[in-house]
Amino acid sequence: MHIYAQLNENNICIGISQLSGEVIAENMIEIESPDASFLWKKHENGTWLAEKFEPQTTAPLTEFEQVKQRQELMQAALDELILGGI
Repeated sequence: MHIYAQLNENNICIGISQLSGEVIAENMIEIESPDASFLWKKHENGTWLAEKFEPQTTAPLTEFEQVKQRQELMQAALDELILGGI
């Protein structure tokens, strides 16, 4: 069994593949185990960087997310008012 970290065009791991045969491809880096800690890490000059490069979504917020975001902002403002008076 061969296990590979699958890289995108920026050499960031976007998936782990477990294959029956060997693959020789620039975007497939063989790893020892199907370890999810490789996800979103960059492979550079033969090593893995510690920093993660998780994707940012540009999808519009759902109504629930908008309400939650407003509630968090209001709570932060209220906390600031309360703590500012102490």
